[in-house]
Amino acid sequence: MVKWQTSTLESLCTLFGDGDWIESKDQSAEGVRLVQTGNVGEGVFKDRAEKARFVSQATFTRLRCTDVFGGDCLISRLPDPVGRACLIPDTGDRMITAVDCTIVRFDQSKVLPEFFVYYSQADSYLADVERETTGTTRKRISRARLGQISIPLASISEQRRIVAILDEAFESIATAKANAEKNLQSAREFFESFLDAALARHEGDCIEVTLGNEIELLAGYAFSSKGYTGAFNGVRLLRGDNIVQGYLRWDDAKYWPADDLVSYARFALQEGDVVLAMDRPWVKAGLKRAQIRAEDLPCLQLQRTARLRPKQRMQLDFLFHLVGSRSFSQYLLGVQTGLGVPHISGKQIEAFQFMLPSMSEQSAIASALHELKQQADRLEAVCEQKISALEELKKSLLQLAFTGQL
Repeated sequence: MVKWQTSTLESLCTLFGDGDWIESKDQSAEGVRLVQTGNVGEGVFKDRAEKARFVSQATFTRLRCTDVFGGDCLISRLPDPVGRACLIPDTGDRMITAVDCTIVRFDQSKVLPEFFVYYSQADSYLADVERETTGTTRKRISRARLGQISIPLASISEQRRIVAILDEAFESIATAKANAEKNLQSAREFFESFLDAALARHEGDCIEVTLGNEIELLAGYAFSSKGYTGAFNGVRLLRGDNIVQGYLRWDDAKYWPADDLVSYARFALQEGDVVLAMDRPWVKAGLKRAQIRAEDLPCLQLQRTARLRPKQRMQLDFLFHLVGSRSFSQYLLGVQTGLGVPHISGKQIEAFQFMLPSMSEQSAIASALHELKQQADRLEAVCEQKISALEELKKSLLQLAFTGQL
């Protein structure tokens, strides 16, 4: 193992300073581009041009802002993770940065910017930064403490060699990761397309109905937070936050006293019940809907959730797949109301129109979808394992590179 010298980060720079304090009132629709902490990825610049913010030339002059140039390094002093860094691309646009980003202009006779950006992704660097962070609700590091972080230094020629090796390796890893993510997305899209096609069939005994005619819908009860209890003697309350895409997540669960259930028996959920979030029902990951499993019980249904149970003409698993279809999500997106927190009502859910097959056809559709979902889940697990392995490979390469073993 080669032992390198170390120097403090600030001592390697010709410029080491924070960005500018820019308030909302200082921003404008065009002018000098404001780069923020959200643009600083782990080793990559996230352009996010559609969310770009600017300051006018007059504001730039009034606030005595500092220009950021292509090739400068920005380090975010906020999570996540604290200390992540990237190089600014040479876009031809004039740029400044926010106060929570530190501008780093390296003395390239001492360290190559690309060498440091790779080192900023290494576990050893991130651990050093973590030890210097402060704050309880939101971690941050001061510029002074950041400047004292030790950086291992090889010769410039050795730095160039390491950067060239990592460039090639990371490009190959990025390609493999992109292919794995593409396969994962293809599997999900294939399942969704199969689901939509299966539910769109109109031949045979299909009849056009509204969902309200085929289900019993119940909205949850407004349990008072004053009555909440601890997990040791309570029953979980199902909230909209617990409902995600296809399953329940019991993080930060709320509980109701187990000895006070008789009055609320109507709101006791059963295995197989289909539940929907009625506030912010659709997020980027998809519709917030799930099916109650045995391990989720016992639980009671809190307000702003909807419980769906099929009547005689509808099969339970078919109902679960139906509300997971793109047609149902698109319908809800079209009727939801509210700006800050979009929401849906029970009547809007019940008004959804669709073609209802015979019970035997519903069972066949649900069975086929179940088998396809299992196959898609297996492929998803393989893809996620591959993506995880590629991330571990990156960490291993960085560990080797910055301990002189590459």
